[in-house]
Amino acid sequence: WNNLSYAVATRKTADAPEGKKTILDNVSGRCAPGELTAIMGPSGSGKTTLVDLLADRISSGEVTGDIELNGEARVAKTFRAVTSYVAQEDSLLGSFTVLETMRMAAKLSLPNSVTSKQIEARVDDVVEAMGLATCRHTLVGDIFRKGLSGGQKRRLSIAIELLSNPSILILDEPTSGLDSSATHNVMKFIVKLCAEGKTIVCTIHQPSSLVYDMFTNVVVLSAGQTVYCGPRRLMIPHFASTGYDCPTYMNPAEYFISLVNTDFEDHADVPKLVQSYAQSEIRKELSNRIESDRKTLQHLPDIEQPSPSALRQFGVLMYRNTLNNIRNPGIYWIRLF
Repeated sequence: WNNLSYAVATRKTADAPEGKKTILDNVSGRCAPGELTAIMGPSGSGKTTLVDLLADRISSGEVTGDIELNGEARVAKTFRAVTSYVAQEDSLLGSFTVLETMRMAAKLSLPNSVTSKQIEARVDDVVEAMGLATCRHTLVGDIFRKGLSGGQKRRLSIAIELLSNPSILILDEPTSGLDSSATHNVMKFIVKLCAEGKTIVCTIHQPSSLVYDMFTNVVVLSAGQTVYCGPRRLMIPHFASTGYDCPTYMNPAEYFISLVNTDFEDHADVPKLVQSYAQSEIRKELSNRIESDRKTLQHLPDIEQPSPSALRQFGVLMYRNTLNNIRNPGIYWIRLF
């Protein structure tokens, strides 16, 4: 993405006239296969908006700048064919087991040309890869029944999106609500996916130092502006050159996010940090790589992700809804009373 900006219209109120609010202001970045990129920043910095734009999930507002795939302007249908998105909240039905959830997800996403035998093989492969083999017959669970742990649910959400074998994976807060152990386990599996050659981008809020060290690249946002975008290993030296040296025994992610959090008085001079990054060698290298991609990367042919027929989708949804109602008889009582 290059010089990307996003703004929304604001309504007239008693305190302010009608106008426009800038959410992202001229941000740029680059992700490559086999690299894990973290988008960090305090609340309200524009992290989720950026990943939603990259995932082509925003249709309103004013967007300017470029989002490119293989050095060319992104084509929506091609991009969606090679990309999967994992939302911050798990959307799972607690009355189904891991295998049932995966099988139904596969039937709703893979084309009719994929046989039942191939679906079973694909489901087994992904379940094994995400470390869910030991709980394949366990219910997902909900507030009324025990089931998977928070970390296992997160891995199941990611596993569902891996059924189509995407080249690009975008995750919004994949470790939200997890304890440190579950967070570390989820991130280990994400790093494993990166090692297979996938391009992975995720937002994350104050990772531990152990998790921070897993990232290849880091993007730090503050009030919609880029404070840093580059290799994780160069982040500490870059901030040190601007006068903000990370204390020896402090988590770098925590230190830098607190620096750019404008909600509190002890934050750094953010405009100065934005300008320092814009004039840095790291930013120049990013521009050079974006330009090089445009000249050297191969053209990506127009492709479209084949989908199952409407009849098959209807059948799977009817089966899922009926089975869910049978396993949750309380649903009928709620409707009656």
